[in-house]
Amino acid sequence: MMIRQHSNTGFLILISILYLGVFQTNGQENYKPVEGEISYITGQSIYVKFVNTQGIENGDTLFIQKENELKPALLVKHHSSISCLCNAIESFNFKVGDKILAKVSQNKKQEIVTISREQTKIGQDVSTQVLTSAETKEPELKGKVSGRLSLSSYSNFSSLSDKNVHRFRYTLSFLGQNISGSKLSAETYISFSHKKNEWEVVQESLNNALKVYSLALRYDFNASTSVWAGRKINPKIANIGAVDGLQFQKSWKDFYVGAVVGTRPDYMDYGFNSDLLEYGGYIGHNSKSKNGFAQSSLAFFEQQNNGNTDRRFMYFQHTNTLVKNVTLFSSCELDLYQLENGEEKNTLSLTGLYFSLRYRASRRLSLFGSYDNRKNVIYYETFRNLTDEILQRASRQGFRARITYRPINYLNLGINTGTRFRDGDPRRTNTLRGYATYTRLPGINASLSLSYNLMQTSYLDGQIYGARLSKDFLKDKLYTTLNYRWVKFDYINTVSQLTQHISEIDLAYRLNKKLYMSVNLEATFQKENRYNRIYFNLRRKF
Repeated sequence: MMIRQHSNTGFLILISILYLGVFQTNGQENYKPVEGEISYITGQSIYVKFVNTQGIENGDTLFIQKENELKPALLVKHHSSISCLCNAIESFNFKVGDKILAKVSQNKKQEIVTISREQTKIGQDVSTQVLTSAETKEPELKGKVSGRLSLSSYSNFSSLSDKNVHRFRYTLSFLGQNISGSKLSAETYISFSHKKNEWEVVQESLNNALKVYSLALRYDFNASTSVWAGRKINPKIANIGAVDGLQFQKSWKDFYVGAVVGTRPDYMDYGFNSDLLEYGGYIGHNSKSKNGFAQSSLAFFEQQNNGNTDRRFMYFQHTNTLVKNVTLFSSCELDLYQLENGEEKNTLSLTGLYFSLRYRASRRLSLFGSYDNRKNVIYYETFRNLTDEILQRASRQGFRARITYRPINYLNLGINTGTRFRDGDPRRTNTLRGYATYTRLPGINASLSLSYNLMQTSYLDGQIYGARLSKDFLKDKLYTTLNYRWVKFDYINTVSQLTQHISEIDLAYRLNKKLYMSVNLEATFQKENRYNRIYFNLRRKF
């Protein structure tokens, strides 16, 4: 694989060496991949559910097995005992039920921190908050501070082009709970990214490169009452995305209520925009039984643009595990406002409906199914030039099903299938994926996975065959993966065909308990071209 050397790459390596020297500390950890799955997608937020999240911290990167290879996909914003609230860092087509991998420590000592019930709820999604104790007595406050600083580079090379792409990204995440034993907490997640030789884009507008996903302070009046100020995604109303403003919440026994007033981030560059006022409230109820829990919440919101109604809607969500080995989730979004030919109407229109059911039949067999029906969301003021011409809202529907089975120890089999369609599509989008993974190959103690993907869309028929071999070295400090994929796409509207051979190697090295480095190399070969890609990441916890 021939790749040219560039000055920015050399500079990044130099910075990395200095970074290692400054932050090198004692201690070592062993890391293993832990599998979770996407349980819910709303707005800019993606929920990933694990058996437990021990070893996963805010700011961690989660990975997706995309066509039999691990790719950085999600960044953890908040986490609870079994769930992570994430933001996407790559433009994958995420779906509920997709498998997500976290690389977590196997020997990390878990700290026991006594904090109030509302502090425990930081980062928990609505389906897990019912597991929190209902005690309201004032506990002893203990401060906890954690954070992460990382630098990454993405480089893409093509044998037919001199316009190779080099992208650099720097991120900072921080979470301080009960700072110095006070009732004040803080959180932030900031990212700065730019491309080589395109600094003028940054100079044109800083918001083109700087993205503030979270920057907020929380004050706890007592164990059941708190207020947030700043930019914050509220897990209980995550479907509206981040809010720049004030968020108040009060809870008692099994009920909670909240109120929000602020503005939406700008829809073009995610900066602050004082014209996009929004306000609303929510109410919810939690219940527990010996078999499981149930949670329901209802929210109402008004979103404006320059003082005019942009959107008015309500949102309902329900989760329960009251039936043994069954997890049910459903959500419904209803628009309450319509602007037609310049005339305002208070109407009731179903915008989104989602339903999923997961059944664990036995220790070896589990089943999952979901139904998704969404319509285009219309913001009447923000996109008025488009909505004036809309006569009806396009609807997209989708079904997904998954079966996983473990016939013997260390062997996992799975089949995922789905279909998605919308008005006007010449044909449905159908996907089928089957895989077999054996986690302990005799003799070499490695993991081998074989997979097959079949896809049919409105413009192509595709097949992908893949094999992945993973193994740890150096007493589990070095995690390595070798991937190979054979890709064949037939374009149905033309006679063209695309065949690719893709090889990849992943190296992830844990220098110590706070410093982590990874390199991903990928080479794609096709008839007339060759593509190379390098992803480098250096991460420091504090």
